[in-house]
Amino acid sequence: MTLPITPLATLCSLLMTGGCIDFTDDAGAKQNLNTFDTHDLSDSGVRDSDDPNKPDDDTGDPDTTDPQNLLSNPGFELGESWNRAAGGYVNQDWATTGDGIYQSSATFTAVEGEHSLKIWGFYQGDMPAVSETYLTLGELTPGDQHVFSLQAYAHEDDAPTEGNTAVLFLRYHSSSGATLSETVGDIQIDHTTETNTWHPIQLNATVPSDASYGVVGIRYTLASWESGGAVYIDDASWTSTGTGQVLNERLLVWQDEFNDAALDSAKWNTELLDAYTYNNELQAYTNRAENLRIDDGQLVITARHENNGSAAYTSARINTSGKAGWTYGRFESMLQVPSGQGTWPALWMLPTDWSFGGWPDSGEIDIMEHVGCDPNVIHGTVHTGAYNHMLGTQQGGSTDLWSATTTSHLYAIDWTTERIVFSVDGEPFFTFNNDGAGNSDTWPFDEVFHFVINLAVGGDWGGYCGVDASVFPQEYRVDWVRVYQ
Repeated sequence: MTLPITPLATLCSLLMTGGCIDFTDDAGAKQNLNTFDTHDLSDSGVRDSDDPNKPDDDTGDPDTTDPQNLLSNPGFELGESWNRAAGGYVNQDWATTGDGIYQSSATFTAVEGEHSLKIWGFYQGDMPAVSETYLTLGELTPGDQHVFSLQAYAHEDDAPTEGNTAVLFLRYHSSSGATLSETVGDIQIDHTTETNTWHPIQLNATVPSDASYGVVGIRYTLASWESGGAVYIDDASWTSTGTGQVLNERLLVWQDEFNDAALDSAKWNTELLDAYTYNNELQAYTNRAENLRIDDGQLVITARHENNGSAAYTSARINTSGKAGWTYGRFESMLQVPSGQGTWPALWMLPTDWSFGGWPDSGEIDIMEHVGCDPNVIHGTVHTGAYNHMLGTQQGGSTDLWSATTTSHLYAIDWTTERIVFSVDGEPFFTFNNDGAGNSDTWPFDEVFHFVINLAVGGDWGGYCGVDASVFPQEYRVDWVRVYQ
């Protein structure tokens, strides 16, 4: 069974945007970049009083200045930042200079700095679909002029095929979420666009009356099952002649891409634990390369059927306690869970200071758990003094993910003072709300928490249907872990 899909025409992202994303048909033909005369996007329409034929250089006239770029992460050096409406599919990636082009020996180079954002198409069920990669705009004033610009790139070995298009858009909504107006760029990236070069593109729009918020970004339309291709974007800018604020531009504050030769000891602690230490689990946790290693840019935890003291299995468990911790933010990881009866991988968070006492009183956030007895079912759970599995009152949700054990997926929580939202590939499947009672028994989640990553064998839950020794060794692979605030 696949993840539940919300029709894109009515897809809402209340957590990030405060309203509905309303996909509308583009009106009119779009100009392609083969006929586009590239120009300097630093010219935002303000003219230098010293020479009216030149863009303003901010000299000679202290009252004439270029509008300020309101984006905090224009070059994507601080992570992906932008959100996506793609029906529960991952169709963007944080690209780094030197990354390989898809199915090519060529590599990618950012327009400036080291990073950019890579976007491609996705399917809505069995049909090609439209996705938006976007930011939400607030503090709008009717009549203000907005300019949205960026640079776009397609590589010849992975360029959009015929029918695929990527185009800028800027849409304004009322407080109820209704679309008031939408401006779509007259330049699009498509199969006719010159490849292997960066193209500056922009659009201009006027804030309409009654606008409560805006949505600005790039829209990718996929033509068919046979089509493909990616577009890279970089050097983005949004300016306003008056007011404006980006409401949801998350910035990367911590990450581990697992690109070093070994686990980074400045970020992670390795736990050494005997069997049965927790939850009647059968494994001993070690720091041996046989159980814990970095392989081709991935953290790999391997559970093995082998004797180690009193344990019949070995595995690994790591945490960031005392080295990194956070209160609120977006916490995400791209990972692939192992298969097999008796495996129990988890990505979770524990309190660093245990301010309200031992477990479960100070809380626990299980971002992702997968029990081999129930293959391809993903669980997200919180534990508190009032809600925990010892009492049978734990609060959580689950979702079916048919390829959880065969490919990597994006697991995340969005944690605020009001709620914790659990998602897979951008699709929320469980929300735990703060009851507002000010009681740590039900909401201990205003404290610092840290990451834990482990692969258990057996145990009270992981082995409820038994352990099949013949399936081992099993690998738990983590592409990266990131924190945005």
